Parts: sequence; structure tokens; C-alpha cells
Amino acid sequence: MRYLVLLILSFNIVCAHPHTFIDVYSTIKSKDNKIEKITFKWYFDEMTSSLLIMDFDQNMDGKFDKAEIDYINESYFKTLDAFNFYTDIKVNKKTIFTKPTNFSSFIDNGTRIVYQFDVVLHTPKKDLSIEIYDEERFCALILKKKFIKSDTKYILSDIDNDLYFGYRLEFN
Repeated sequence: MRYLVLLILSFNIVCAHPHTFIDVYSTIKSKDNKIEKITFKWYFDEMTSSLLIMDFDQNMDGKFDKAEIDYINESYFKTLDAFNFYTDIKVNKKTIFTKPTNFSSFIDNGTRIVYQFDVVLHTPKKDLSIEIYDEERFCALILKKKFIKSDTKYILSDIDNDLYFGYRLEFN
């Protein structure tokens, strides 16, 4: 019986897959060999967006007003604090914690929800890495070179992990 339960649990882990796909766009600002700020835009997939738009756009006008954005921020975005907003910022391989600022949300082209926020760092780019991933909640955060605008050089690489999508930005 114990082996049967173990087999069933193993099957569930092997069959796990992302339920939400998020394209992560990043605008990186640097000054004097420091990364000053990164503005992120998370573009949710159309299926997730269609479900969330029904919940978020209370007056059904096809856009988010201030009250709706405040609701999204308080009820959804800020809850991601427990997961460090799917972002692991490391200096000398040690995680540093930051709080996103300037949160906003909008509906792009009537089909996709976008979260936009800043991460202010003022951190020397030497030995700085930023990893973007979700290992628990079945979200696939996708970061591609074409999604990145930067005024400094960087290296984008995949995080090699069988259980989740992950990406690492390193600066030189």
C-alpha cells in the first residue's frame, strides 16, 4: 500500500505543468556601474487574462480604473511577497530582498492583463544576478532577450531545473 501511495504521488509531481504563462519584459537602467532600477511588465497569457479580466474589471469598461488597480495590487500582487515576487536578486550569491514600487495594471489590446512595477536597486552590477522563476505555484515566467531593454551589458541564461522555467540575468 505504501508503494502505491508513493507511486501516485510521484505521478502527480511528474505530470505537473504550468497553469499560467507570463512573458516578463524588463527595462534596465544603470548609472555609474550600478543597476539603478528595473521596470518589469508581466504579460499574462490570454486564457489566464480572460478569467482575471472578469474578476478585475468590475465596471466592464475594458480598462482598469484606480479602484480596480488598487484591488489587484492589494488582493493579488502583494500576496506574491511570500514568493519574493518570483524574483531572486543576489549580490555575491546572497539573496537581497526588495519591495516593488509603482505598481500598476492594465489590459493590453483587450486580451492580456499586464502588471507593471519597478524594482529599485542602486546596486553595483558586479556580482549582481537576478533570477526569475516560480517553483511552487505553476507559473511559467518567460524572459527572452527580445523582452529586455538595457543601457548596460548583460548575460541572459536559462536556469537548468526540471521542475520549473527559470532565467538568470547577470551584468558585466
